[in-house]
Amino acid sequence: MEDSAAAENGEQSRWDRVKGRIGDTAALLWFSGRLTLGLQALVLVILAVGVFTWAALGDNLSGDKDVFDLVLKLESLFFVVLSMGLLPREKEGRTLEVLLAASRTRHGLLLMKFAPVCLFVGAVAAALTTAFYWLTGGGFSWPVMFGVPYLVAATMGILTVVLTTYLRNQYAAAAMAVLIAILAAAFWLDPVRTFYAVEPGRMMMQAPPNLAIHRILVAFAFGFLYDHAVRRLERVELWMK
Repeated sequence: MEDSAAAENGEQSRWDRVKGRIGDTAALLWFSGRLTLGLQALVLVILAVGVFTWAALGDNLSGDKDVFDLVLKLESLFFVVLSMGLLPREKEGRTLEVLLAASRTRHGLLLMKFAPVCLFVGAVAAALTTAFYWLTGGGFSWPVMFGVPYLVAATMGILTVVLTTYLRNQYAAAAMAVLIAILAAAFWLDPVRTFYAVEPGRMMMQAPPNLAIHRILVAFAFGFLYDHAVRRLERVELWMK
């Protein structure tokens, strides 16, 4: 009986510690999110509602490819706008040194800053995808329409974070990230063809791209950029001057 009671107490203690850690993490994300997002989040939500209203009332979407293109552009804009000031604001406010000293790992610091952005954009992306799914009468795959643009846009976001460690101005970093995306779309790849679907008229001229491989490559690009951002945080003396 005593052994059983001790085992139950130990299990309860472990469960209490897990709940405590989850609660602490949620509180930290909430606090960091309030500091990170601010008024920008409200403005971007209003923009998303306005774009959906424009698309719904004006009959401006001819199919699922137009939905994909619009959702990708919106989410990319959200990630760039919210990511460009994550580190520069802390640097300008002389609080980055405090965060670096308080954080156990650079992964933890980056996650504390970037995770609220990912969660916010993910919530908006889910709402937009659901709204467009309803608007088009279920004319596309919801998981694909939600996941693929989100992954590409998140890569844009982490690219912006990396650029802020090279450029002294956060707006210059955002402009550079957007310029890279525009040049890539104009001269290298069409996002709709590369990540979503092949245009029927082009299938006879060239082999259709392997969408799965391209999506996996984007995931690898995100991982590489994330790791590079962590490495830049580990050598903060290179860009804090």
